[in-house]
Amino acid sequence: MNRGTLLAWPHVLQGAAWLCCLLAVAPSLAVDVPTFRQGMWEYERSFGASKFVAKECVDPGQEMRAHNASMEKMGCKLSSAAPTGSTYTYTAECAVRLPSGAASWSTTSVLTVEGESAYRLEVHNTGRSAQSDEVVVAHRVADCDR
Repeated sequence: MNRGTLLAWPHVLQGAAWLCCLLAVAPSLAVDVPTFRQGMWEYERSFGASKFVAKECVDPGQEMRAHNASMEKMGCKLSSAAPTGSTYTYTAECAVRLPSGAASWSTTSVLTVEGESAYRLEVHNTGRSAQSDEVVVAHRVADCDR
């Protein structure tokens, strides 16, 4: 999704990830993305002691697919496990070259779908020298203004 993310990347990429997408490691393009209703969505992202709230008019499923395509172009290998009920587990292994050198990290995300208008995403990130966890709680709050 466009603003917000569930990947807590190495510090160099963390800010860009938050602005780039709201859902980082969702299913790869070959995997079915859960269906969500388009509309005004509110995202509450908790990362350590920090909490961010954002609202955006989106189709979360479409945003997830677009984000996955950009992650794959960047060099990440995305995979997913078969859903267990309403829970989807995704992983990403990333190794990219940056102007400051190479960066690599892995992420495991657990997406719990609460229906077409709400979900919870828990993400565990492991980088070269750090680990982090974050949670994104998202729910549809209204139709989009026309």
